[in-house]
Amino acid sequence: MTDDKQEGRGAMSDVTQRLTEVFRATFGDESLVLAPEMTADDIAAWDSISHITLIYAIEDEFGVKFSTRDIERLSCVGDLVETVERRL
Repeated sequence: MTDDKQEGRGAMSDVTQRLTEVFRATFGDESLVLAPEMTADDIAAWDSISHITLIYAIEDEFGVKFSTRDIERLSCVGDLVETVERRL
């Protein structure tokens, strides 16, 4: 089969798709496309205040609660996806 999901290429997980929508709403940029290696440095509007807003929006979207330790360990979008997936 050549299904992208089965081959693990080109398909975004449900978590990544939902996170993309949260990022787009938080940063007001409908063209935003997440990549695992993306960091706050890659999004001009991502500052300390928008970071807090983003975390709350993600908690709301997924019905999860992050600990301070969870948040401190996030260094890129890939870490965020893994953390959300572990919480689900």
